[in-house]
Amino acid sequence: MNFTHYTDAPVQLAVDLVNTLHPVTGIDELADLGSLRAFLRSHEIDARPLLRDLAAIHQVRADLREVFAASDSEAAADRLNQMLELAGATPRVTTHGGHAHLHFQSADTKPVDRIAITAAMGLAVVLCDYGAARLGTCASGGCREAFVDMSKNRRKRFCCEACAHRESVAAFRARRKPVERGA
Repeated sequence: MNFTHYTDAPVQLAVDLVNTLHPVTGIDELADLGSLRAFLRSHEIDARPLLRDLAAIHQVRADLREVFAASDSEAAADRLNQMLELAGATPRVTTHGGHAHLHFQSADTKPVDRIAITAAMGLAVVLCDYGAARLGTCASGGCREAFVDMSKNRRKRFCCEACAHRESVAAFRARRKPVERGA
């Protein structure tokens, strides 16, 4: 995505977390604890979530989707601020790894809150630096996945080329369909 060293992974985490629930099909890729643990490992998050964390992560996912679907910067900012407050965000500078960088939660923050804070802060940076127009959900009726628009003209409507092409072909076919004559 190319934001900053700290925000690339959190922004990707937010996008990937939101997209674990397919809004059109209802398929939930985080339906059980094993799939949640695999998701966290794939994002290099060292956490040991418990069964009770599953419902909480589903709520974080729903809150993040609201940020992507927000109609404007104010709505997105309000949802992000609510998430950060609820999760107990506490900015701090750390120097592990040899260089100073920011963390937005204490070292003993619960796994679900750490995920919420990390993803929300990544999106907060995008919102503040690039605007709400960079956050969106796919315009394809059969998809609706979340995405971050990194196009130069800020006009991205689809999550990927496949969705854009599919919608373009459907529109073309609809225009070419012969008009049925009424009786």
